[in-house]
Amino acid sequence: MNVLLRRLQTGDIDQVIEIEREAFSPLWITTPFKRELNNRYACYLVACEAAEEEQSPTDADPEGSRSLWSRVLTSAQRLVPGSQGDIASPTPISGYVSVWYQGDEAHITEIAVRESLRGNGIGELLLIGSLREAVEYGSEVMTLEVRVSNFIAQRLYEKYGFKNVGARKAYYSDNREDAVIMTTNPIKSEEYQSMFRDLQETYLTKWGEIRFQSKPLTDTGLE
Repeated sequence: MNVLLRRLQTGDIDQVIEIEREAFSPLWITTPFKRELNNRYACYLVACEAAEEEQSPTDADPEGSRSLWSRVLTSAQRLVPGSQGDIASPTPISGYVSVWYQGDEAHITEIAVRESLRGNGIGELLLIGSLREAVEYGSEVMTLEVRVSNFIAQRLYEKYGFKNVGARKAYYSDNREDAVIMTTNPIKSEEYQSMFRDLQETYLTKWGEIRFQSKPLTDTGLE
């Protein structure tokens, strides 16, 4: 999987809104992404397929060497308003994560992946990127809320050291479902950094090289 993680850009917003609407309840209030681009207390990362050398399709393989991911995203991009002719974003977006910085805490407000691309490690990659950004920003812990019924997400967060520390009753407006409040131990501690490095190594072994703002994420040490 040839993936690039980078900061959200203006041209990405239409695609990110599409992913947000697909992932969350119709009652979910759309994030004002354009305004948030100027918020120095927030970080928005997107995952997209890194550029590859173009290869011509063959008769045996009409799609050439293009990955399923690339084909799905190219098709999805055609559905994005303004994506014909003057393409809003030349790079198809597969997922995004938003983080707000509040004092010593980095809080994940949203993390979402296109439904057709789930199960490919993209959500985990976005989580890795958000943790790295939080450490660089100087945050001490990372927190989030997750639906009590979303066991898959909870297992991923637990894998990265998040612990259940409480609940928010009737937090979700669509069905009044409770939210689990999760938080990490200090993310800059030696213990957490050691665990985080090991987890990144495991991720790289499974999914291959990933890039973060044009910088290879093969060095899993926290700077």
